[in-house]
Amino acid sequence: MNSPDVGGIDRNRAVEQLTALWALNEAGLGGLIHALRVPFTGIVVGSTAVVLIALIAFFAERKAKAIFKATVIVLLVKAAASPHTPLPAYVAVSFQGLAGALLFGLLPSVRLGALVLGLLALWQGAAQKLLVMTILYGKSLWEAVDAVGRWILEKMGGGPGEVSPTAWFLFCYLGYYTVAGLITGWLAGAIPGEIARVLANPLPAEPAPEAAMPALGGGRKRWWQRTPFKAGVVLLVLLATSMWLQPGPEGWAKGLRVFVRALTVLAVWIWILRPLGRALFRRFRRREQAVYGAEVSRTLAQFPALRQAAGVAWRRSRRARSFRRWKIFLMELIVLALAGASNDKGESADGPARPL
Repeated sequence: MNSPDVGGIDRNRAVEQLTALWALNEAGLGGLIHALRVPFTGIVVGSTAVVLIALIAFFAERKAKAIFKATVIVLLVKAAASPHTPLPAYVAVSFQGLAGALLFGLLPSVRLGALVLGLLALWQGAAQKLLVMTILYGKSLWEAVDAVGRWILEKMGGGPGEVSPTAWFLFCYLGYYTVAGLITGWLAGAIPGEIARVLANPLPAEPAPEAAMPALGGGRKRWWQRTPFKAGVVLLVLLATSMWLQPGPEGWAKGLRVFVRALTVLAVWIWILRPLGRALFRRFRRREQAVYGAEVSRTLAQFPALRQAAGVAWRRSRRARSFRRWKIFLMELIVLALAGASNDKGESADGPARPL
């Protein structure tokens, strides 16, 4: 037996629209997020995903099943729309979706599930970066951070202190992501109620702007934004730090060890792990495409309308700045997408949507 609609919006159509928005966030909203000029744009992408997953849980009748299905569809759409996406990005999406399915399937409260998911999703992003850097550079990275931190403290007239600079760095870094996760989780839990109130008093429709927002397409990153260039910069800094801390043959030898380690790790990743991961993901795509091919096609077909809705939301949020603009833009975009689900309630290209 189907549950009643929420605010006049068919639940299944709402879940479809929210899944399409999640896919668009992963595959095509990069230009807008960069235009917001907020620090740590990866946090904004992850936070947007958490909000959308929480909304899927709010509208879905079977929360865990709906979020798991949405995760698979988003992965397939992301691969089709952004074929150059690196494998760690798929890991992040998979973690967000699977964690969301588990949390909302077990916890009775959407607000509590959203709060925990916000923390876990942001922690996963932070831990993934730290793990990659540690594997690539080894303990030399943290020794360099510690040495430079102590040198700065000495120049400022401070003592060595009981806590190492590396510990302070990790505390501040993880603390930043913890605060961001709590804010994200609180927002994701509060937005469903705000959405219901806004839908009860909708703003008058307005045409999509012709040139009012940045390009949505992500495309390939520029050379200085890619991982090999960033890894090379960090490697050069580590080499310079090693030779500065230990002048002479010892410094050169330590720098050479760091260099050889980084090259070895990159070689293993480029020629062994990445091809293996891509082969496994291609198998996953072929298998799941046979099951969710129609849903993927419908999701991709919704992108033009959602891009137009993004243009309207972008214009409505133009008076705000930075994170506030992101929040207003996201609210407006979700409302417009769900209003579209209400207008074609119960309809789709292949007939009524299946219960979720």
